[in-house]
Amino acid sequence: MKLLRFGEPDGNSSLRAINSRLRIHKELAGDLRLLMTQRSMPRLNPDVVTLVEDWTIEKYVCPMLVGRFQDPRESSGLPADWLSFSAPLELISVDAKAARSLTQWYRLGEPSPLAEDAVHIWSFPDGR
Repeated sequence: MKLLRFGEPDGNSSLRAINSRLRIHKELAGDLRLLMTQRSMPRLNPDVVTLVEDWTIEKYVCPMLVGRFQDPRESSGLPADWLSFSAPLELISVDAKAARSLTQWYRLGEPSPLAEDAVHIWSFPDGR
């Protein structure tokens, strides 16, 4: 996701780009609000939601899902061992096999051997 720019002499983002980012944030806020009110993870449609196999979370500047992404709506043509990255993660539920980035939900398949430690490193239980 690109950094928005505004209020500069040149190189500003379009109002359309800013509005698009606002929509994405509203969608994330809506999903988080549902988690709070329903106290459960949503059902993720396997015909629409990307599956990530052999997944873990990498430590860059922010937590990002890494693994073999399989989008059911398109064939990527990538080799089976090709690793890809998600947008920065906002939420993960290992038990529900789901993760949410700013832009979309992911279904979690089998974790990599590194996943348990990676989730622990990025977790802040009980708001700590």
